[in-house]
Amino acid sequence: MGNTFEDSVSGGGLGDITTRAQLGWQEGEFAHTAYVQVVAPSGRYSVGFEPIIGLHRPGIDTGWAFTWTDKSSKLQFNGTAGFTFNFNNDATNYQSGTDFHFEWAVGREIYKGLVFGVVGYDYRQLTGDSGPGAVFGSFEGSVDAIGPGLTYTPLVGKTPLILNARYYQEFNTEHRWEGNMTIVSGTIRY
Repeated sequence: MGNTFEDSVSGGGLGDITTRAQLGWQEGEFAHTAYVQVVAPSGRYSVGFEPIIGLHRPGIDTGWAFTWTDKSSKLQFNGTAGFTFNFNNDATNYQSGTDFHFEWAVGREIYKGLVFGVVGYDYRQLTGDSGPGAVFGSFEGSVDAIGPGLTYTPLVGKTPLILNARYYQEFNTEHRWEGNMTIVSGTIRY
């Protein structure tokens, strides 16, 4: 007989609470959005408690997003560039460094409201982690990712419902776990 290991956890909590202010405007075929988002940790955190469903650190994310649509070819180019300024996690005495992130998508409308294309993201940590909890040093991470994306926007009455599915495969990873990710979301626009 081999050794047996058993572990269990119980409990619950909320993920992080985010508050966002944004300003959008249209210039010809370009739509722009500038934003500031504040992240407030509210989830339960203790050593050994899994899963941790939030970042559990306060932060401020600033950025600019754009969409360019060519109505004749039905091509769309989307991007969001931003900086996240992280603050100290008091539970671990760890402060993650400031990071730059760029998310992008290129797609074509193949049917009314249905856009298929390629999506990706790039992440670069610009300053090192710090604090007594940063026992492995500055640990500056980076990663790139690419994959297919699909968006469908049907009308529910007169209200657009935006359904989005993306799959990412990561590469060029440094000081982070590498893997893949699937994101599915729905947004009601009113």
